[in-house]
Amino acid sequence: MAQDHLERTSKNSRLEVISEATVTAMKDLSLTVKSLTLTVKDRRLQFSAGQWVDMFTPGVETVGGFSMYSSPCRLATSQQLDLAVKFSKHPPAYWVHTQCKVGSQVQIRVGGDFFYDPGADNSGHDLLLIAGGVGINPLFSILSHFADICKGGDARFEGIRASRVVLLYSARNAQELIFRNQVEAIANTFDNIQCRFHVTQENNSTSGTLKGHRISTQDVSDCFNWLRKEKTLAYLCGPSKMLSDMAETLQQLGLARSDIHFEKWW
Repeated sequence: MAQDHLERTSKNSRLEVISEATVTAMKDLSLTVKSLTLTVKDRRLQFSAGQWVDMFTPGVETVGGFSMYSSPCRLATSQQLDLAVKFSKHPPAYWVHTQCKVGSQVQIRVGGDFFYDPGADNSGHDLLLIAGGVGINPLFSILSHFADICKGGDARFEGIRASRVVLLYSARNAQELIFRNQVEAIANTFDNIQCRFHVTQENNSTSGTLKGHRISTQDVSDCFNWLRKEKTLAYLCGPSKMLSDMAETLQQLGLARSDIHFEKWW
């Protein structure tokens, strides 16, 4: 890596609170991705859907940067948040995959300017979420938060509950489509949420909501047969080339640059 997490995100906003946290659950989401559940000690620590944490791990000098995939509502109700970490030799991720265990202690600090703020969305925008690989993490957090809002009865979010969401999610193969079952369960529960999955290295996989090709201009355009283009906010997260292509595609389809939010994930 040319830069570490702190260098890449040096200009991003960060909360002042650094909280101790305990790893209270771990599981494999795929052959290459592990999930961590952290129980957070300091109740002042909060996050918006789409943000990440700086994670300070014992015996590792390099600070890790990992996006939450859980809804902010989970932290508010249970003092827990969930991270998904892809295997790499980068020291923080390598620690998660080789040394971390239930009971491990870490410290975390919330940061990031890529997030969905439903409290500021008085007009009830539709959402188009486009994820590549582990770029699904912050977008699944946004999707889960939207679903939590749809479940609730808070009058402040009445306009949002009338909105629609489409998630386009691409990975190398079906096994790497982490959260697919959870996403489909959400889409089956709410009439205003749709999901479409793509795999790039399994060309014969097209069936139902799964397509055996990269997300194309036509795939994106088709979303606007259901979403209101003039009231759509797009959130993109994934590899740099994919984000550049998708942002250009969305602008060609008529979305304003100010309505396209993206975060590169290295």
